Amino acid sequence: MTEQPSSLYGTQPEPPRPQAPGLIDQIAGVFTAPVELFQRLNKAPSWGWALGAIIVVSLVVAVIWGLKVDVDEMLRPILERNPQVQSAQIDTIIEMQKKFIMPFGILGALFGTPAVLAVLGLFYWLVGKAMPQDESPTYLQAFSAAVVPGLVKLPLMLLIAAICLMRPIGGLTPDRVAPTSLGYFLRPESLRLQAALFNVELFRLAEAVLAFLALRYLVRMKTAGALICVLLPLLLSLGFGLMRAQ
Repeated sequence: MTEQPSSLYGTQPEPPRPQAPGLIDQIAGVFTAPVELFQRLNKAPSWGWALGAIIVVSLVVAVIWGLKVDVDEMLRPILERNPQVQSAQIDTIIEMQKKFIMPFGILGALFGTPAVLAVLGLFYWLVGKAMPQDESPTYLQAFSAAVVPGLVKLPLMLLIAAICLMRPIGGLTPDRVAPTSLGYFLRPESLRLQAALFNVELFRLAEAVLAFLALRYLVRMKTAGALICVLLPLLLSLGFGLMRAQ
């Protein structure tokens, strides 16, 4: 049997384990005290409630946007610019997409979001093990760092849902509905420049800053590693947006 440590006053009880911050604390923390929040999560990683909130709000946006978007207006200009698509096929493709756009949005919110965050957490974990500030992180810490900063975008998603309900949105995709990016106000003729401007978005930048803080104080990663983990996804997202704009 393992003996319990004792003193003149008898057996000493084990110190209580740190309690993970709840969802309300996490939402408040990302806006008011992110460093303190991530320091608490370092000792007691937690991601379940945050991921659940992100999935639920993403579902709300997917359903409302799917009901209001004009699929023809959204897809026809893209298909007409594609030399591999014949003009006779365009109407057929659009009609097919009208049937699947809602299911795809729901499946993306339910399964795509957790999958992307799981891969991002794995990336954080690998870089954290290669460039730790002190001790190597656990995957649970890395996954928490991938999920919790995303809570800062909940107001944006709710704003997008509200705008979709209040007025026609035509063929706008969700990232182009709310007036929170440079692309909303500046409309250059170049499609690639438009895509780049839509990537300069207030809440996306806030999430990047929070991700950096989470990597430093939750995952306990060196500054260089945290910068790599933040900048690489941003560059990939920008590259993907530019490819879509072709």
